[in-house]
Amino acid sequence: MSFQFPLILDGGFATELERSFGKDLSGKLWSATCIRDDPDAIKFVHRSYYEAGATVATTCSYQASLQGFAEAGYSRDQAIGFMQKSVALACQARDEYEQAHPNSNKLVALSMGCYGAVLANGAEYTGDYGNVSVQDLVRFHKERLDIFLSTPDTKVDMIIFETIPSYLEAQAIAEVVKETKLPPVAVAFQCRSGDQIADGTSVVQALEAVNSSEIFATGVNCTKPEFVQTLLAIVYGYHTESTGQALIAYPDGGESWDAVARQWDSTSRLPEEAFGCMMAQCMKDYGPRVLVGGCCGTGPNHIKSILEN
Repeated sequence: MSFQFPLILDGGFATELERSFGKDLSGKLWSATCIRDDPDAIKFVHRSYYEAGATVATTCSYQASLQGFAEAGYSRDQAIGFMQKSVALACQARDEYEQAHPNSNKLVALSMGCYGAVLANGAEYTGDYGNVSVQDLVRFHKERLDIFLSTPDTKVDMIIFETIPSYLEAQAIAEVVKETKLPPVAVAFQCRSGDQIADGTSVVQALEAVNSSEIFATGVNCTKPEFVQTLLAIVYGYHTESTGQALIAYPDGGESWDAVARQWDSTSRLPEEAFGCMMAQCMKDYGPRVLVGGCCGTGPNHIKSILEN
């Protein structure tokens, strides 16, 4: 593995598709609909982030799994096709951009969303997985990896297990990466406060679960901006004392999802300039071994703002 740090990640994918194309993506498995009906829109969003200055495009595979597609009425073959196409589209966008901009060194990260994302019941923000065991989660992630990484004629540059809300799932991921030969792996936790991940586990304990030589970066994502400074100080301190890992951080844009109205509440949205200043300061304070970007509610202008500050 040889990355040129710092790395600039992209921003929110579904929310940018909504903004750019007016799509209603509030339903379950929105990615399948877009992959099937409008793959050019997916490539457009990837290119938009590259043009804004992102180094890394993240595949639109966050919710994708055989289980989720089956529950939505798709066959196994259809599910595999959708999952592999999500990877192929990002890789195509990368390759096309590099053809037009030689030596731009763009990358693709495979998005491995948490088990809670597949449940589509809010568990990604609570870590409440019921009676699921570590081995259940190991099988869940291995199955998905086998499909994503066998996508014909494509190659991802890294894997990000993202929006991880559960200590149990952190243990499962550590087992998966230990047992499986994979591209470089990063893990990002969803946090409910300045010192706890979503299920109430301390951030330090969660980091300890994925303190592995097979994992090159750990940190936080899809977390409210007001917690970011405190969380990053904890993560950086842990890395300095215990690991050689890089720091990864890509919070959301501050908006909250209104489950009743089925829409985003923008009253708490952080302005693009303020977001860019916050993440640029992260690079100054904790760099150069950092990966920074945005999650839900952020777009290309947020990423551009990071580079302008």
